[in-house]
Amino acid sequence: MELIQHLGEMFLQVGERVLDILEGNWDYASFQLDLERLLNDFGKKVCCEVMESADAWLRQHPKEREGWVVERKNELKGVLTPFGHMSYQRTYFRSKKTGGYAHLVDLAAGLEPHGKMDLTVKAKLADTAVEMSYRKTGKDVWSSGSPECCVSGQTVMNVLRRTPLHTTKPGGEGPKTKVRVLHIQADEDHVHKQTGGTALPKLVYTTSGYGIFSTKRKHLSNVHYIAGLYRDNEMLYQEVYDSIDNDYDIDHLEKLYVSGDGAPWIRGLAKYLGAVFLLDKYHINTYIKEGLAFCPELRGKLWKAVNGFDLSAAKKVFKEAKRAARTDAELERVARCRRYLVGNWDGILAWKEEIPFVIGCSAEGHVSHVLSARLSSRPMAWGEPGVDKMAKLRAMKANGLSVKEYVLQLAKPDLKLAKAVQHAIPAQREKLQKVSGEVFDNMPALRGSAWSLRKALRSISTVITDI
Repeated sequence: MELIQHLGEMFLQVGERVLDILEGNWDYASFQLDLERLLNDFGKKVCCEVMESADAWLRQHPKEREGWVVERKNELKGVLTPFGHMSYQRTYFRSKKTGGYAHLVDLAAGLEPHGKMDLTVKAKLADTAVEMSYRKTGKDVWSSGSPECCVSGQTVMNVLRRTPLHTTKPGGEGPKTKVRVLHIQADEDHVHKQTGGTALPKLVYTTSGYGIFSTKRKHLSNVHYIAGLYRDNEMLYQEVYDSIDNDYDIDHLEKLYVSGDGAPWIRGLAKYLGAVFLLDKYHINTYIKEGLAFCPELRGKLWKAVNGFDLSAAKKVFKEAKRAARTDAELERVARCRRYLVGNWDGILAWKEEIPFVIGCSAEGHVSHVLSARLSSRPMAWGEPGVDKMAKLRAMKANGLSVKEYVLQLAKPDLKLAKAVQHAIPAQREKLQKVSGEVFDNMPALRGSAWSLRKALRSISTVITDI
């Protein structure tokens, strides 16, 4: 396993090419582009050397692969890496115990048997696709812009679809937060489906209220998002409860408020949690503006009745509005507004009864930033599995978690094989100092003219050889 020797030789080649670039006619921008290509080539060579050296170690040390025998040697594998497309040769082994076959070095690296990209690339694609379209992700995610690094939008979609999501958060190790009042706010997005119709991904977030802020703009504290299609509302309710139980000391909670537009699933959440339901004032205003658009003078009277929590006065305004309506469409808008407000009057009355504790509902804005910005703000259509997965990933990122790190943590490489390869590392470290001096002494650039850059590089080599 002559890994260090080979890496040293590759590094010297990079150094020579950098000097060649600088000796020609160059500007800083073109130098950066050339250097990027150079380092990507170096990265691919290093990855290839690491994989082939590890494979050679496993092939040459049967005790480190107990029960596996060599079936075929030098089988070519091509895989997309963060540096570009890399090819390497490895050994195909057969298990004497099970009769199964495997490329052991691929298992040690966490590569799928027929996979065409490594886990780091998948993680980067997943992380980028949360912010931009599948097609743009596959084309533009690489800074080099090399055609060999581009993948199709379908490939990006498949990476996301095959990424399992564990929605339940692990229990915290420290003490749980103690608050007397907790707010749960909810709403849904409207996403066009590829098959026609609309998907309704739900968004629920918990917050302990407004935090301390240094500017005039308020912000919510301890916000945690949960999102997805959730055809079974009970699953959503349970997940919200588990999230609250994970973050807060439930025994210390005195008040729970669920704010929303009055949709059955939102009212169901309030009932499930034993919380007080509050009707979102944004939706109250929307229904009043649409329902009484033809008679602005009655809108003010209706708002006065709502703000005064006077149901009788509100019904009187609706009677006046019906008499003032001139078309069937206006009558229908008045009736729809009446059904909405009267049907959710308990959510309006709760504002009066709970005024010392309640805060405004900003669910519409959160839906816009967390869901709509990726799912529905542009003319695009989705399949339901894609809507559900993207909503969950967007919520994960809004919670401050890294999608890239999450995907990387999902890998379960063969740690036994990885440790076997590590047995070769001490010997390689011993060679490092010796090889570093030898290869720097053999670098033609260091024996060239007394140009300033060559002087600097020569001084660096002196320091390394003296270590």
